[in-house]
Amino acid sequence: MTSIDTPSTDKTKTRTTSAPMSREWHWHPNLPVSFAPYWNWPPKFGTLAKWVWQNYLQVSDRSIYVALAFVVAYWLQPVGPEQMVFAFDWVAWVFVRNWVLLLVVAGGLHLWFYGIDGQGKLLKYDPRPYMKRKNALYKFGYQTWDNIYYSMVFGATCLSGFETALRWSYANDFIATLSFTAHPIWFLALFPLLAIWQSFHFYVVHLALHQPAVYKYVHAVHHRNVNTGPWSGMSMHPVEAIGYLSAILIVLVLPSHPVHMVFLGYWLMLGAASSHSGYEAIWARNRQALLIGAFFHQLHHRYYECNYGNAEMPWDKWFGTYHDGSEEATRITRARKREMHAKGQ
Repeated sequence: MTSIDTPSTDKTKTRTTSAPMSREWHWHPNLPVSFAPYWNWPPKFGTLAKWVWQNYLQVSDRSIYVALAFVVAYWLQPVGPEQMVFAFDWVAWVFVRNWVLLLVVAGGLHLWFYGIDGQGKLLKYDPRPYMKRKNALYKFGYQTWDNIYYSMVFGATCLSGFETALRWSYANDFIATLSFTAHPIWFLALFPLLAIWQSFHFYVVHLALHQPAVYKYVHAVHHRNVNTGPWSGMSMHPVEAIGYLSAILIVLVLPSHPVHMVFLGYWLMLGAASSHSGYEAIWARNRQALLIGAFFHQLHHRYYECNYGNAEMPWDKWFGTYHDGSEEATRITRARKREMHAKGQ
């Protein structure tokens, strides 16, 4: 994610310093859409240090999920001997905690942006209003209720199942546990490395989900959300939820601490809520209070056959599926979409 320019206080006329890509967007960050600076060559250590500072050491959605993982793994529910055996009390606590956290994060963001209309269209990507009218496309007739249903019933539940199994594995020493005191550098480095791993896993799984035969029956559930909201992030068919969240299983082969497992789970689930909010940042008291935007993925929801990964790694750039926000990239993407779906018929 990139920092934003201070917008006009007029909520209907926000601008960036770059010219608008097209009339399709109300607001967008400076273009072209960039990737995390890990991949700059030659390396730009100043840029990398600034990015790490903004994303991990200042208040951001990412740093909040890291802090939350420490609270859970060290205080609320550390892995202990009682988790060597599956028991209702500790397993139920995993499920309830994850349901509540998703309800608080996705529900809170939805309330701010689309309930009380906390900042109007300020820093909103899509100029169209969020879908509140009844529509037969959605379960229960409404986008929000459809999204809540899939997020809570399949998304948070699936993550809780994975977390339960991994906690049992840690408790029984089936997973090598890494301590900070023994390996402090590796312990800290695992947080950005796991985010990079998630980017690779997401690209591979997401690309498979966009194959026409799979898309029609599975991924189409998620893509009913063109104009996304916080509840859209984990609104997935159960098959997609399992595939997407299976990134957390990397800890089965990678020595780690339960805090890393919990962070990756929250980066997957809660990060999806913040990145699908449809806004670049929470703006309060005439300042950027929290950077949450993911315009890179917003382009994917608008144009479908592009940006299958995320801005953590340049997989899309390397494999020719990158949409940089330009009108030329839109033309290329739409041509690719026609070709793909012609082959799938």
